[in-house]
Amino acid sequence: MEGLEQLRWAEALIREKTEGRQKLLTGWDGMPVVRIEDGCMVGLYFALLKNQKTGLYDCRVKGYIRTCGGYNPSARMKELTEECARIAALVAQLEAADIHGDGEAVAVFCEELKERGESPGGEEGGG
Repeated sequence: MEGLEQLRWAEALIREKTEGRQKLLTGWDGMPVVRIEDGCMVGLYFALLKNQKTGLYDCRVKGYIRTCGGYNPSARMKELTEECARIAALVAQLEAADIHGDGEAVAVFCEELKERGESPGGEEGGG
């Protein structure tokens, strides 16, 4: 897969594996960011960082827990554990894909995200 195809694949995979609760959109700086619905307890971090040695943009993905501390009943702990496992599997799959692209591929991908009209603030139809 080429860089642009990899990025499109990653976007679709994120939507699929999170059931649309987390998705890529264009951030304030014009680069992709993950929008996460409020009800998600575990988030996905996705960034394209320019590699100074190769000149390509390398994809970095991580998972993080969004919940605050406190005591939870077993049902809530089970939900958190299952959501952690799903995000961990997604991060592993994206890491294994070794996604990277040149500046042109990243620019095209970011423009595609921007054309969808989803704003970083979470409002549909914004820019």
